[in-house]
Amino acid sequence: MYTHKLYLIENHTNMHVGSGDTNFGLIDKLIQRDVITNYPIIHSSSLKGALKEYCEYRHKKEEAESFISHVFGDENHAGKVRFIDAFLLAVPMRASTRPYYLCTSAKAIEQFLHIANLFNMAVPDEKALSRFATYDKEHIAIADKEAFIEDFKAKEDNSLDFSALENLIGAPAAIVPNDLFEKLLKDLPIVARNQLENGESKNLWYEEVIPRKSRFFTVISSLDYLNEKDASLKNHFNRLHRYLTDGETIHIGANASIGYGVCTFEEFKNA
Repeated sequence: MYTHKLYLIENHTNMHVGSGDTNFGLIDKLIQRDVITNYPIIHSSSLKGALKEYCEYRHKKEEAESFISHVFGDENHAGKVRFIDAFLLAVPMRASTRPYYLCTSAKAIEQFLHIANLFNMAVPDEKALSRFATYDKEHIAIADKEAFIEDFKAKEDNSLDFSALENLIGAPAAIVPNDLFEKLLKDLPIVARNQLENGESKNLWYEEVIPRKSRFFTVISSLDYLNEKDASLKNHFNRLHRYLTDGETIHIGANASIGYGVCTFEEFKNA
């Protein structure tokens, strides 16, 4: 049996978690994307690597050696903690009446509810969120009277409980039709980077980034231990949880030296 914890991740700066794919178009370095939805994603290996580096930073190596090897594994043993991909929940998009709306889609909410139910986590406002997971209208829906989001008209929809959605992804929230959401996510911000050698520009390349304020979610799991010896190892999982939720920022992805990928974790509270 496993103990599961579901976390909401907010990136406070632009983030580039590179896919490593070769691209012959305008963008030299692409982000990781889900093979089914084509939404941005943080693969479990990238997430695990970032959290391992963060946990090593939190303690001196000799003090944390057993903790690190138990949670993340070492050259001789696999880690006892299980990590899955971090899935996109919402992304900010520019609007006419506000700086941005936190936009999501039926597919993203459906994925969240599926993962929560898969790991037996009760979701507050699940009935209200299920309405968003089945949203099938052709326009963007918001709680306000009207606005334009990325040049597409958004309309008020009183049939949806936006307070439930905003409790999950933040405010102000918007639900975007699946097809339009996927289309908009194809045009994420692109940042030009310049490599200098002895003060001279030698190479200019372009990186795709996930904008700040975006939200992801993930599940991290640990075995439930049945005897006193193994029960002591449960403290390592509790320590990992404290590290993730004590308000410290965690770096995910490339370009830490220029402030990319600064994130915080928050545990999702079950109903």
